[in-house]
Order: sequence, then C-alpha cells, then structure tokens
Amino acid sequence: MTKAKLSPPERIGGNLALDLANTISWRGTSRETDHLADADAILAWVRAVGLVPANFAIPAVRRRAFEADVHRLRDAVMRAGEAIAEGKPPPKGPLAAIRDLAAGSLAAATLRGAPIEISFAPEDRIVGALAWAALDLLRSNELDRLKRCPADNCHWLFLDRTKNRSRRWCDMATCGNQAKARKHRAFQCDGG
Repeated sequence: MTKAKLSPPERIGGNLALDLANTISWRGTSRETDHLADADAILAWVRAVGLVPANFAIPAVRRRAFEADVHRLRDAVMRAGEAIAEGKPPPKGPLAAIRDLAAGSLAAATLRGAPIEISFAPEDRIVGALAWAALDLLRSNELDRLKRCPADNCHWLFLDRTKNRSRRWCDMATCGNQAKARKHRAFQCDGG
C-alpha cells in the first residue's frame, strides 16, 4: 500500500464515518493508497473536514496510539458498512471496536445543554467525534440506504439519498464514467 501525498479523497459517503472508511483508494489493487497513512495525513484530513481547527496538534507521545485508533476505527466502519450494504448483520468485532472507542472518548467528555452537546477531551477530540459519527450512523434509519460502490477497484461506502434509491456508484464522475467507458469500449470491440 502506498502512502498518499495527494489531497484527501472527496467526501461522498454522506456521513463522516463513511468518509473515514473511504480514505483508502483503489482498495485491493496494486495501486491501493492510504490517504491517512500517518498522524500528519490524519490531521490534514480532519482539518479539511472541519473537525478540528488548523492549529490542532497531537502530542508526539500520543501519535502512534492516535494513528492506531483511527486505523482501527476506519477498519471497523468499513467492515460493518460492507456487511450492512450486503444485507448482512455487521460482525461483532467491528461493532465492539466502534463501541470501545466511543465509550473511551465519552468517559472523559463533558456533557452540557439540551440537546446534549458533547465536548471531548483534547486527546479524544478526533477519535471520539469519528466513533460517535459511526454510532449515529449505525443507529440511524438510513442503514437501508447504505451501499457499496460496485467498481472492482473502489468499493467505497455511501448513503443513497436519491428519491428512488437508484444511485449505483460512489461518484458518477469517477467510477460511473469509468464503467460506462469500459462498457462502450467492449461494445465497440464486439462490432457494435
């Protein structure tokens, strides 16, 4: 897997946790690219999505644990999401990982107001928000709209919020157009 030095992928998931899961491009191919390979890349992404301000930093002593937590959560969301998109119950392991990361962040958080506002401790600000986004998704009434891009080199997760639930591709401009082009080339080669 290559480490990405390119800009983070577009947010197409419809949920922050799905966008986290979609930070590996060309999954399962020789071009597989991890857009969140290290703490610096993770920080760049969470700043870009507006989760933390530009000056937010992770202490050097916490960077390895931080990376491990984000990667563990990303894998858990992807595995749970893939199962749901296939009409199966999510595996227990990924659900336990999401629960544990959310619970750990809530233990040190401050709750106030109505509706409740959660203020995570600085060390939990990123993982806590992402884990709770995953829990919110898993508790939502939108799970029947959760789909997985069928492109062999993609498999990103997204919520199909079209009225007739007809969205097929993560993004029509990339995977959808590539599939159309392949189909057109195959048609041309067959003498069409």
